[in-house]
Amino acid sequence: MTLEDFLRKNVPLKNMFAGRRCFLIGNGPSLKIQDITLLKDEVVVVASSFFRHPDAKFVSPPFWVLADPYFWLKPDKYFIPVFNYALEKGVTTRLFAPSGGLQYFANANLGPLIDFHTYHYDHSVDISTPIDFSRGIPPFGQNTMTVCLMLALCLGCNPIYFIGCDRDYWNMTKEEFQTYNIQHFYEEKNPKHTCGDCMPWEEWLKARERTEWEYEQLKRYAALRGFSIYNATPGGQFNSFPRIDYETLFSAGPASSATEQVQLDIRSATMSAIRLMNDGENSSALILLDESIRRNINRPDRVAGLEYLKAVCLARQNRFSEALMLARQDYHHNPANRAKSEILIRELDQACGA
Repeated sequence: MTLEDFLRKNVPLKNMFAGRRCFLIGNGPSLKIQDITLLKDEVVVVASSFFRHPDAKFVSPPFWVLADPYFWLKPDKYFIPVFNYALEKGVTTRLFAPSGGLQYFANANLGPLIDFHTYHYDHSVDISTPIDFSRGIPPFGQNTMTVCLMLALCLGCNPIYFIGCDRDYWNMTKEEFQTYNIQHFYEEKNPKHTCGDCMPWEEWLKARERTEWEYEQLKRYAALRGFSIYNATPGGQFNSFPRIDYETLFSAGPASSATEQVQLDIRSATMSAIRLMNDGENSSALILLDESIRRNINRPDRVAGLEYLKAVCLARQNRFSEALMLARQDYHHNPANRAKSEILIRELDQACGA
């Protein structure tokens, strides 16, 4: 199989989970104190050595991302041990590695449970076009979690939450660098393996700056397309995205909290629908809008404007009569939007009479 063949395997991923929330799991030490069993049945993307976690089988993440070249350049030390953990736990997952590791992984015996996929960095691609893993993606691979984020964006997930991303080392000084030991949830400090042993200080600074720049680019991409991204990691120095308390994402709480969550879900799905419409994927957008309208019925805190959006979406599919009916509904039920509805109604009247 060629690179193009492997990339075609990723075609079904585009908007596979549009409007569903997603959790991106790093390997920071905070993962020891977070209950990841709450993530069962969630859309989860894990990075690197996650399968060393004792609850990996319970979570059974559908997506596993590698980006560090050591995983295929020194597989006996880095990949094989983690692969064996996953194998022993009987985990089924899709494994993603960059095209630089294609030769190794395409020829490796991964067994029947792990489905290998690749992705390809294209330096001519930036955030102006939709991220699509069946084509080249922006070369934002300085940190594995940026690739996890790009995969979640390709899947259409919204909102997106980071956990296990401590980044305590981002604020270390040049003096601390020589002896600083980066921790992970699966290992204790190793004084024989410090940052100073891995690279020079100047190279470290460039890598950190590049990582921060990549996160800023993806933050802009998300803002332009209506994605919401949060950091649910307790503590740490990862401040690229607003913080949110992890446990509250699973607590039903009082009825008012449940009501607020439904409204948040509707709004997130609506933003995803708008993004899909902007990308020309009106059929997928229509599915999200239909579900949002269904959940919006008879709610005291109704999300306004859903009928208007569906009318626009239908009009783009040349379903003018249905669109006209919805535009008229929006005109009567959404006074704040009447000026826009009136314009749309006139345009649809003309289209129906043409």
